[in-house]
Amino acid sequence: MSAIVGIIGGMGPLSTVELMKKIVESTPVKIEQEHIRMLVDNRPQIPDRTDYILGKGPSPIPMLQNSAVLLQDWGADLLAIACNTAHVFVENIKAVVKIPVLNMLAVLARDLEEKLPVGNEVFLLTTSGALKTGIFQQYLWRFNLRVPPQAIQDNIIMDIIYGKEGIKTAKNLDHNQKRISDYIESLSLSHETVILAGCTEIGLVLDEAQIGRTVVNPLGSLALEIVKQALL
Repeated sequence: MSAIVGIIGGMGPLSTVELMKKIVESTPVKIEQEHIRMLVDNRPQIPDRTDYILGKGPSPIPMLQNSAVLLQDWGADLLAIACNTAHVFVENIKAVVKIPVLNMLAVLARDLEEKLPVGNEVFLLTTSGALKTGIFQQYLWRFNLRVPPQAIQDNIIMDIIYGKEGIKTAKNLDHNQKRISDYIESLSLSHETVILAGCTEIGLVLDEAQIGRTVVNPLGSLALEIVKQALL
């Protein structure tokens, strides 16, 4: 029998559903009953991580911790977090539970180190909160990380994620896919440059075939690690 996986979700809801989908698609089964049991706390009410990091809102830590404890009490054997920026608080979450908490960014770093040469250029698309903390630089220091200019980050990337017609509202996904694709196509990037979907919402609209270059989605790495750990 596989381990029971707990998912701290709702950041945002579509990203949580996408992680679940990737777990299901990555699980080697012969019959339906062999799939992994998942307990999901899809909690969009968790305060926004970037707002807190930028000093504009309340801390998400208490609710993240509450979600982790709740999932543990429900019977989860291990936990995963369906949000890149929330990993700024992964140690706070680990502190309140006795079960393992998978670290998506640590798993991502391991996967990239296996696939890319040291110093390979990685163009990072993430939240302003994650950029301010430098969390991706902490894990991906072996690579040459590039990020959008501040004006683009503020007016395009964050609007695609958080705007009134942004991905977190689950509106106009096709429109936002075109916006992000048009931006990437406007860049002067080498053929070897990898696009990193460092926000789970960005990962929902980045299409490798459409932009014609490699896209790395940390949710994919996390899903494979969840399956591996759950089936040990």
